[in-house]
Amino acid sequence: FGLQAEDGIRDGHVTGVQTCALPISKPSTGEEAMMVAYVLGLQDWRWAVGTGVFIDDVLATVASARAEVEARVRRTFVYIGAITLAAVLVVFGAGMGVNLRERRLADAKLKELTQRVFDAQEEERGRVARELHDGISQILVGVRYALENARRRLARGDADAAADPLDKGIAHLGTAIAEVRRISRDLRPGVLDDLGLGPALKTLTDDFRDRTGIETRFDTVVFRNRLDQEAKIALYRIAQEALTNIERHSGARRVTVDLRGHQNGATLRITDDGRGLDGASGQAQGMGLRNMQERVEQLDGTLRILSSRGARGGTVIEAQVPLTHLLPPEEDSPGKREVQA
Repeated sequence: FGLQAEDGIRDGHVTGVQTCALPISKPSTGEEAMMVAYVLGLQDWRWAVGTGVFIDDVLATVASARAEVEARVRRTFVYIGAITLAAVLVVFGAGMGVNLRERRLADAKLKELTQRVFDAQEEERGRVARELHDGISQILVGVRYALENARRRLARGDADAAADPLDKGIAHLGTAIAEVRRISRDLRPGVLDDLGLGPALKTLTDDFRDRTGIETRFDTVVFRNRLDQEAKIALYRIAQEALTNIERHSGARRVTVDLRGHQNGATLRITDDGRGLDGASGQAQGMGLRNMQERVEQLDGTLRILSSRGARGGTVIEAQVPLTHLLPPEEDSPGKREVQA
């Protein structure tokens, strides 16, 4: 701009080259406004030449830029909030979906387990009923016939002839008592509570050998840590189920039952030299194997089943119980006990 500033030069307001603030008429509005200017005062000519900006334009530009920045910041926060809310909703929805799905699966498994418990109860009741009918009932019928025969002979006055049916009746009663004890032991072995898992398995293998004629061997290590009641019952039932499967399906000639403790817990191992689990035999044993698996899973343990067919075939069932089911030792009792059954 060029400014005829006679009064200013004369008064010394504009002298030489300097930066100053001057009230100048603003072209856009025609109103006087303050300008920050860089000017050169020409005293001889009484003019001032320079350039500058109006302060209100600068303030307006700064205010506009600040407002735009603030608006962008607000939009950014809105975007971040919206994205965060969407992410939270997605995570919440996914969590609810997983929770509902897991709940449905848990309910389905619970219903299945409940049904299987009922089925197992009915199967056990049916088994006991069959054993009572086919075993004890028939034996008691024989006792009745023997006693009636003895009574008839006694009625005829033939006491010597009555001795033979009486002896047979007494023998039948002994058999019935043994059968009742066997059924009771199958339902809940008293030796398991009184003496522990080792003696209970020894009795189980002895009965298995006597009943089937299969060569049976029981090995155990008397380890310091005792098993809790849940683990003892589970391992006993696993051995019982395995021996039942061997008797019914394997055709084995030799069976070994091994129980021992180690640094990771306790292991029960049942080995036979039978035909293995392939084909129809494996399908027939499916329910028993599932029962074993469920018992071990309830203990947070593991169940391994190895089976092969052929001349060197056989099956190995190994159930391992973790350390959490081992109780502190009552006394030191190291050593190994091997029993040939």
